[in-house]
Amino acid sequence: MIRDNSMTIDEAANLAKCNYHTIHRAIKKGDLAAYKRDKTVVILEKDLTNWLKSKHIHAVRIGKPRNSVKIHSGR
Repeated sequence: MIRDNSMTIDEAANLAKCNYHTIHRAIKKGDLAAYKRDKTVVILEKDLTNWLKSKHIHAVRIGKPRNSVKIHSGR
């Protein structure tokens, strides 16, 4: 039975600071475990934490930095 520490996809997305669709895709791919409680899909907090830890995103710098754009008012 699913108890405390469970959340909806919307709550998980807010907690992970990502889009609802990102969480939904991870569930469909099987990367993130989810369970159905009545008609609601819920995610356990430990499963969300493990999924987030498995996603190591590295910032990569490609090419030259953009030139800054100066905006002049027409006054």
